[in-house]
Amino acid sequence: MSYVAPAYMEAYRKVAPPLLLISRRLQKQVSQILKDYKEGGKLDNLPLGKRISVRNAVRNDGKLFYKLKLPNDRTDIAVAILVDESGSMSSADRITHARSASIILHDFCKGLDIPVAIYGHTEYDGVELYAYAEFDSIDNKDQYRMMDMSARSGNRDGAALRYVAERLMTRPEAIRLLIVISDGQPAADNYYGTEAEADLRGIKKEYSAKGIEMFAAAIGSDKPNIQRIYRDGFLDITDLEKLPVNLGRLVIQKVKNLYAA
Repeated sequence: MSYVAPAYMEAYRKVAPPLLLISRRLQKQVSQILKDYKEGGKLDNLPLGKRISVRNAVRNDGKLFYKLKLPNDRTDIAVAILVDESGSMSSADRITHARSASIILHDFCKGLDIPVAIYGHTEYDGVELYAYAEFDSIDNKDQYRMMDMSARSGNRDGAALRYVAERLMTRPEAIRLLIVISDGQPAADNYYGTEAEADLRGIKKEYSAKGIEMFAAAIGSDKPNIQRIYRDGFLDITDLEKLPVNLGRLVIQKVKNLYAA
């Protein structure tokens, strides 16, 4: 969307306040870790390490170690989100929850200087991709573009997944997360069932070997099929109200693992 109409801005302002509060709460959980990582210095109270702090031993909580870190001028994690915009996402207001989660994660990442991109996909005559947020925004209006996220038609997941994985491959960060939000397995012309599942498993295996970590948030009734496809990357989101927090915690855990390493 090259031009963001005022209607999208107004719609965003109506729904954003409670979502941004969630984002701020999530940011607080890792903001100090990121600050310490960028500034360098001493990381204390670690459960593992090579240097023991005698001062920590009196607490008897097992966090005896510390390490010295050099300053770093960038966060070393990048996040891409791919949202299923198939027609079935209109059921149980799933697309609204997916949009809300995208708004929260976008603000969360931007607030912590984590590069983030958000895409949607569907299929009409062919695969259609919607770039809601890019790693390098052209006008800092990406948050408004997400208000166009909608339940549309079919979903040929493989092409969309490969495209977003390739976008992540251009990033220099050590950890590159690709989060898929979907309510079901692929359903498009000549692309469904076991063959489509095999295609997605192959794509996940291919890009996992290249350093892309893929996770699928299953938000519909088709969870067994999604679990079969993504296996260790399967996230069962039963309560849609908890979708943003659960995805935020996933990113938080990756951040903590990275900067405590």
